[in-house]
Amino acid sequence: MKLKFSLVVIVALCFHSFVFAQDNYKVTGTVVTANDNIPFPGVNVLVVGTSNGATTDFDGNYSITVKKGDVLQFSYVGFVTQTVIVDNQQTINVGLVEDASKLDEIVVIGYGTQSREKITGAIGKVKNEDLDQIAVGTANEALVGQVAGLNVQATESEAGSESTITIRGVGSIAGRNGPLLVVDGVVLESSFLTSIDVNDIASVEVLKDASSAAIYGSRAVGGVVIITTKEGKEGKTQFTYNTFTGFKEAIKSEDYDLSVADHHARELASTGELSLRSQYRELLGVDESWQDRVFDGGKIESHFLSARGGSKRTKFNTSLSYLHDEGVLVTDDYKKYNFKFKVDTEVNDNFKFGANLSPSVTNRRRFDGSVHDILRQQPWLPTYHDANSIQFVDFNTFPDVQIGDYAQERHFDNFDLFGDGSELVDLSSTSNTNPLAKVQERHRTEENFRIYGKFYGQYKLAEGLDFRLSLGGDYQDRRQRRYEGVLASRNGASDASLEISSRNRTHILTEALLTYDKSFGSHDINVVLGTSAETFDTTYESATGIGFTNDLLQTLSAAPIISAKESYEIEERLLSYFGRVNWSFENKYLASVSLRADGSSVFGANNKYGFFPAASVGWNIAKEDFLLDSDFLSTLKLRGSYGFTGNKDLDVNNIIIESYPSLQLYGSETAVNGTAINNGFAPINIANPDLKWERVREVNAAIDFGFYNNRISGALDVYNKKSDQLLLNVPISTITGFRDALVNRGAVENRGVELELRTINITNQDFKWTTTLLGSTNKNELVDFGGASGLISNVDDKRAAEWINLQGQPISSFYGFVVDREIPEEFIVDPYRLVGAQAQDVYVKDLNGDGVIDDDDKTIIGDPYPELIWSIANDFRYKNIDFSFTFQGSYGGQVRNMTDQYIFNHFNSSQDFNQNTTPDQGFIREKIFTDAIIQDASYVALRTVSLGYTLDTSIVEKLGVRKTRVYATAQNLFFATADGYTGWNPEAIRDEGVLNEGYQRGGSPVARTISLGLNVEF
Repeated sequence: MKLKFSLVVIVALCFHSFVFAQDNYKVTGTVVTANDNIPFPGVNVLVVGTSNGATTDFDGNYSITVKKGDVLQFSYVGFVTQTVIVDNQQTINVGLVEDASKLDEIVVIGYGTQSREKITGAIGKVKNEDLDQIAVGTANEALVGQVAGLNVQATESEAGSESTITIRGVGSIAGRNGPLLVVDGVVLESSFLTSIDVNDIASVEVLKDASSAAIYGSRAVGGVVIITTKEGKEGKTQFTYNTFTGFKEAIKSEDYDLSVADHHARELASTGELSLRSQYRELLGVDESWQDRVFDGGKIESHFLSARGGSKRTKFNTSLSYLHDEGVLVTDDYKKYNFKFKVDTEVNDNFKFGANLSPSVTNRRRFDGSVHDILRQQPWLPTYHDANSIQFVDFNTFPDVQIGDYAQERHFDNFDLFGDGSELVDLSSTSNTNPLAKVQERHRTEENFRIYGKFYGQYKLAEGLDFRLSLGGDYQDRRQRRYEGVLASRNGASDASLEISSRNRTHILTEALLTYDKSFGSHDINVVLGTSAETFDTTYESATGIGFTNDLLQTLSAAPIISAKESYEIEERLLSYFGRVNWSFENKYLASVSLRADGSSVFGANNKYGFFPAASVGWNIAKEDFLLDSDFLSTLKLRGSYGFTGNKDLDVNNIIIESYPSLQLYGSETAVNGTAINNGFAPINIANPDLKWERVREVNAAIDFGFYNNRISGALDVYNKKSDQLLLNVPISTITGFRDALVNRGAVENRGVELELRTINITNQDFKWTTTLLGSTNKNELVDFGGASGLISNVDDKRAAEWINLQGQPISSFYGFVVDREIPEEFIVDPYRLVGAQAQDVYVKDLNGDGVIDDDDKTIIGDPYPELIWSIANDFRYKNIDFSFTFQGSYGGQVRNMTDQYIFNHFNSSQDFNQNTTPDQGFIREKIFTDAIIQDASYVALRTVSLGYTLDTSIVEKLGVRKTRVYATAQNLFFATADGYTGWNPEAIRDEGVLNEGYQRGGSPVARTISLGLNVEF
């Protein structure tokens, strides 16, 4: 019996083993990202309900034992989990789609990171994929239209030039208004932004409110831009090569495109005949726009090669890049060379260290001239003399002129129009040299070597408690050279000169950081305590030589006279203590408090330290039980913050006073004693030991929202930002020997609203369409001007258009007369003497009705601050094709476009009114003193448009390549300005100080770029 039972058991076991062997089999497959079909390593593959699992390898491949009816689950953080029922398939391939509810899950904040759902401050984020597919030369160009409240203005469009960047308006009058730049934990000067390669960037975070920025204390008044570069990652080394080549052209002004033919047609229509000068211009036969000659366009090309990889313990990332940008202006040329090395090593479970080193070299030849001064020249003037123009030259006055020489307007005077001596005609309106000679015969270069880096060691003291010690900083060496040749000026060799300067700056940072990150049940707490010490040492030297008789030897030693020289050395020290506590309960109730104390050598003995506290709270309402199961609402969070930041950086056009404003400073002076001249020293300022930081107090209230699994998501922020303790130069009694002194007085307020709206319109295995809409408003108000409210100032005494700084109004407002009507052409002295010329005067309104035009009839005639800055981006992906475009614009700002006076020759006497015949002359004023040149600076631009195609992996894998993408892209393909705006670039305003904001005189044009590019990963 026992034997029978044993045999039955054995047979049953054998049968069960046979059946089990028949049911179980191995399935293989590949997991890719659905949006771009890239192999996806590290995906968890699990048989649901069991511990049987696998992980995809570097190429996205996996293998797992299954049986029919099993459910395979594919999951990865930030992507939608997918399940597949096994039905005897031998191969199961899956494409994972990004989970909209978990995008931007980790955000870099000051001295740490935080999950997006726990953020209580106003922080904008730009991910790498939003930047490195934009074919631009600098990182600041790539940030345009990427974050609500971040205003990036191309105030100079020369190749390699910096942008003007502000966050939530302008709050300082004599201090810095731009944001603090932090790259990989190192605080850098804003100029570094142009030297960072966009391909190296992993993410950009913008700390907009005082609560999030207060951890940076006295340098965060204008917000903070944090750039994190790419790190290494575990796995075999991945190589990336990105390149693009394109052509840039200037977007020209139709209003400034003067034409001889058009001018003569208007003259004929008005008078019925051509004047003698117009007949002469017809005979000369030259009609070429100076825009075409000066805006010559150029190529741009970029090459980037990186390697990323490492083991479980050590990971690295290194890259090399080269950029060459020829700009759109004649002589404009910019070259940039970058290297980067970043490594992190875990020695054991408790200790790790790392290093990050990023040197760059830039070589730049600049456009040395004023665009408005060059382009105001007459279109009948040739650049060089040829066989045609030489026959019109006045050889009695200019006997040495030859074919090939630069042509000057005076060369064409005293021409015998009819060949009988009856009519000698002059064409010239200026004695200046040829416009292109002003640029081409000057050689202005700038060479920069920059390097920043950081070395750190981190030790785990206990579970959740880490101590990090780091040493970092940056070094800059800038060398500038400007040679003005003997042909660059109408005065010839007497104006030839050479100026050479060098600036070196060393910044050293030591930092100790203690971080505690722990969970206690439903409570999460993160604590940061730190201290840092920074030194800044700057040296500057310059010398100018004159007296050159030719251009053969362009060195200081060849200059007979050293006409000017300058040198200085500056030291600055900053000692800081800071801390922050972040707390959350069940990820629903959130709070953060921080405090920073900064001690700076810049400020007075009585106020060495400044203290900058901040606090913020948040409530994730969507995580409450009554909303947890909502199919409609996926995110709903209320945020509120209050905090203080400061400003220690002055901008008063004197580097010595900016560095030591609280001390009594002396400069070299000369004094006459009888017949002798003695050298000595004299005070250059008044000491003020009570000087302290400018302070910003900001309140921010916001709501984050998301619907339908965050298919529709966004944020709405409302803020009030008040700057007080402003550093102002206030008038004082001249008995002191000075007209003004630097004190802490005054206040400015900025109020605004920011909206971010993101939608995933369509998403599936083959097609995805997303839209991002950003908009921000800001209202600027001068609250307290330290007793100087109503101050009226100008930029140029020769062309003294006025600004007013009035409490209750924006910091800076345009001031002047209101135009009533134009002066009829019949009263202009000689309206057609110059091509494209316009009358310099207009009739203005008698605002107070007293029958007299005087200062009482002046009023505020505009302001330079836009009412709305916006952008809208759309991204489409269909299988291997990607297409995207971004529109960006500004509305409501104005400029005082002084360029009109130059291009239209307002100041030429031929454009005066006839004093013998013109009526109502008491009501006439020059246009520059009126709203005639106050122009709407609104614009709409197609900032980027890109079309790309990613080759099938089955094709490129045969070549050992993981991914290959080819694309075509364009920047500013469409750029429309407001009616009545005549200039080249409504953002190209001159830096004449906050009190004279919106002053435009020439400026570089907007560049349109079309490029072809290639991205290869292998």
